Amino acid sequence: MASLKERLAERADGAEPSGLGWLFILLFLILLSAAVLYFSQGGKNLIGSLPTPTNTIASRPARTYSVYYDRGVFSPTNLRIHAGDTVRFENDNTLPIRVVTDPHPAHNGLVGFDSASEIRNKESFTYTFSAVGIFSYHNERNPNETGTIIVR
Repeated sequence: MASLKERLAERADGAEPSGLGWLFILLFLILLSAAVLYFSQGGKNLIGSLPTPTNTIASRPARTYSVYYDRGVFSPTNLRIHAGDTVRFENDNTLPIRVVTDPHPAHNGLVGFDSASEIRNKESFTYTFSAVGIFSYHNERNPNETGTIIVR
C-alpha cells in the first residue's frame, strides 16, 4: 500500500487516483436516469402545465367595401374580401354603367351578381358575397372594362 506521501506526490503530478473519474461518470448517469424516470412517470409534467391552444381565428364583423367606376376603369380593379362582406359599386362617370358577372355574354359566373339595371352617375349597386372564390365582372356596356373580387 502506498504511503500518504506517495499519494500526495501522485496528485501533485496532476494524475487522479484510479477509478475516481469513473465514479463521477457513474454518479452522473444515475442522476440522469433518475431524472428521466421522474419526469416520465408522472413527476412534474412541464408540458402539461402549458395552456392548450385554442382556435385563434376570431370572427370579424362583415365589412362594406367600395369600388368606384370612372372613365372606363373600376377602382380598385382587384379587391380581396372575406365571405359575408358587401361591395358597393358606385358610378362616378357621367354615362350609366351596368355591373355584371363574367363570362360575357352569359353572365352566369355568380348567380345574382348583376346590377339588373343601369347605374347612373352618383348611384350605386351593392352585392354581398357569400361564396368563396374569384369572381370577375365587367361593365355590360363595354365588356373590356373589368374587375375582379377575390373572396376568402
